[in-house]
Amino acid sequence: MPEGEFFLYELIILVELGRLIDDYYRCNDMNVKEQIQSDIQLLIDAMVIGEQSS
Repeated sequence: MPEGEFFLYELIILVELGRLIDDYYRCNDMNVKEQIQSDIQLLIDAMVIGEQSS
């Protein structure tokens, strides 16, 4: 994958991560918060894997 393309994917992941963190702190439902936390962890894991493969 070209470096510019990887940067774009990483940027999209960071934007989504920011949105999820905002949602997490605004949410009052613990079940939803747990799902958001899981989604956050999945995005972090994806970033780690992406860093390792580059």
